[in-house]
Amino acid sequence: MEGAYGDKFSFIGEWYDNQASLVRRFNVFFYPTDDTIEMYDLKNRKTFLRRVKVNGVNLDNFYIGSTLQILGRLIKIVDFACEATRTQLHKDMQVTFAMIKPLPTKMAGKILTHFYEQGLKITKMKKALLTADDINFLYRKLVTDPTFAFLLDYLTGQQVYGLELVGKDSVSACIKVLGNQDPLKAEPGTIRALYGTDPVRNCAHVSSSPEDALEDIDYFFPPPALRSVRLRLTATLSNCTLCIVKPHAIREGKLGAVLEVIDDGGFNVTALNMLIVENINAAEFYEVYKGIVQEYKGMVEELSSGPCVAMEIVAKDKNVNTVVEFRKLVGPSDPEIARFLRPHSLRAKFGKTKVQNAIHCSDLAEDGSLEVEYFFKILDL
Repeated sequence: MEGAYGDKFSFIGEWYDNQASLVRRFNVFFYPTDDTIEMYDLKNRKTFLRRVKVNGVNLDNFYIGSTLQILGRLIKIVDFACEATRTQLHKDMQVTFAMIKPLPTKMAGKILTHFYEQGLKITKMKKALLTADDINFLYRKLVTDPTFAFLLDYLTGQQVYGLELVGKDSVSACIKVLGNQDPLKAEPGTIRALYGTDPVRNCAHVSSSPEDALEDIDYFFPPPALRSVRLRLTATLSNCTLCIVKPHAIREGKLGAVLEVIDDGGFNVTALNMLIVENINAAEFYEVYKGIVQEYKGMVEELSSGPCVAMEIVAKDKNVNTVVEFRKLVGPSDPEIARFLRPHSLRAKFGKTKVQNAIHCSDLAEDGSLEVEYFFKILDL
C-alpha cells in the first residue's frame, strides 16, 4: 500500500502536556510496511520520536477523533496532514453524536449492542444530567417544532448517555439504525421500532449532519476547564461500588451486554464515564496488588491499553451492601473458575484470562466509594 509519502501515512496529532499545561502538536507518521510510528514536533521543528513499533497500534486505530497510547502519552488524532492520506484512508470514516434518552439500563445496553453490530464504534461516552440550556443546544434544529415543548418537559433534569460514535458514513448510518422519529412509522428492526413509544420517548437523539455532530460532541464532552460547569458526571458516592469494563471487553463490543446483566442482577448504573487510563494512574490504582498478585504487571498494561468504561453501581435494594452483593455478580477473578462456580457472573460470561477478565470491581466494602471517587473526581481533573 502506497501511503502519502510513498510508504507512510501522515496525520496531525495533539498531546496535552500536563506539566506545561499546553497542547503540543505533531506530525504523526504511520508506516504500514512494518506498523511503525514516527512523530515530528511541529512547534520545535524536530523529530520527537524515531520510528518505533507500538504494541496494539495499527492502521485501524487512525481516524479523526481517535486517541492513541504512544509510549505513555495519549495522542489525539485531529486531522490528516496531507490530501493523499485523506483520499486513501477513511475518507468515509466519520464521527457522529448520539444521546440515549432516559431508559432502563437494560434497554440502553441493547441499544449500544445495536450500534456495535452496525459497525459504529463508541469512542466517547458518559452519563450526565440535562438542564434546559443543554436541551436547547442539542435540539437547536427543533426549537420551532411542535414536539419541542414536550421534549423540554421530558428531558429536563433527567440522566442521559452521550456517545461519540465512529464508523463508515456514521451520521447517516446512525440515523438509519435508529429509524423514523415516530416509532410507529419506523422500519421493523430499527431501534425506535423495537424500544420507542412515541416521537418524544423514542429512545435516542442523533446529530443530523457531520457539522452538527462535531458541535454536539464539543458541547457534550467539554475540555477539562469546562467539565465542572457543563454536563458533569453524576456520581453520588453513597453506598456504591466501582465497576470498570476493561479495554479488551470494550473493543469486543461487550459493553451493552454487561449493562443488561448489571440491570438484571439488581443494580443501577448511577454514573458512567469512558476514559483512557494512563499507565502511571493504572499502576497507582492497582498498587494494592503489587507484590501480591503475579498478574499485577499485566493488569496495569490491560487497564491502560485503550478506552475503558468506569461506572458507579448502586444496589436497587437499599438494605443490602452494594460492594458485597455486586462482587458476587462479578464473580471470581479467574474466568475459568468463575464459569465453574458462578456461571451467571460477569467474568464467567465475558472474561477470557485472569488479566483479561472483562471487569474490575471494588474488593472491600470500605473501598467502594473511595474507588468511585478516584475515577469520577480525581482522574476527571
